[in-house]
Amino acid sequence: MKPLGYVIHKGPSPIDGRPLVVILTLRTSNRKTGKMCQVWILREDVNPVHALRTGDDYSICGSCPHRKQADGSRSCYVNVGQAPLSVWKAYKRGRYDTVQNPQEIASLLRKASIRWGAYGDPGLLPVDLINDYNRLVLFHTGYTHQWSQPFAHDKIGIFQASTDGLLDTQQAQALGWKTFTVVARNATPTYAKQCPATVDGSQAQCSTCKLCNGARSNVFVHAHGSGSKFVTVH
Repeated sequence: MKPLGYVIHKGPSPIDGRPLVVILTLRTSNRKTGKMCQVWILREDVNPVHALRTGDDYSICGSCPHRKQADGSRSCYVNVGQAPLSVWKAYKRGRYDTVQNPQEIASLLRKASIRWGAYGDPGLLPVDLINDYNRLVLFHTGYTHQWSQPFAHDKIGIFQASTDGLLDTQQAQALGWKTFTVVARNATPTYAKQCPATVDGSQAQCSTCKLCNGARSNVFVHAHGSGSKFVTVH
């Protein structure tokens, strides 16, 4: 049976030491990203739906403001009961081969691109791992809410800092990050470019846009998904 993807890393979360598994999948039906390999950062020992309910997703998301809050609100657009849960279950069934060195799958990546953090924060990952894979692909995208944490600073110029509103964005940019800012649905910020894939009528995809490589542009996106009503920052 042809592999659906590969386990590319296991290790402790730099946030709380809990075990993580990092899985690269080769195919996606995500219309916004287009044809990109997807990297999933998951608790190795807890399924993502349970982790969300109990707060164990802290290991992979840190203090991201879009996590489930004490009042039950959650503005993250990712439905963990769909793709993240499917990926975790496939991992537990042994559907993913383990890669010790990215050169083992180099032939699969040379004409590909990678989206780091389809779920989970790639700022948690070793920078050498990220660079080893990025050298093999055409381009990459990635976003981290951990931009203020020392363990993420070696990803400046590689990932976008995920920020929320003007003040957050200014603070991240002062540290040297290019930013990707989530704003309220009715906001019209002037401090960044709108994500082309979210412009009405646009056919743009991440696989053709390439703005979010951590080094090119400051970008904003209007909150989307079922939790977007909880986002009020401008």
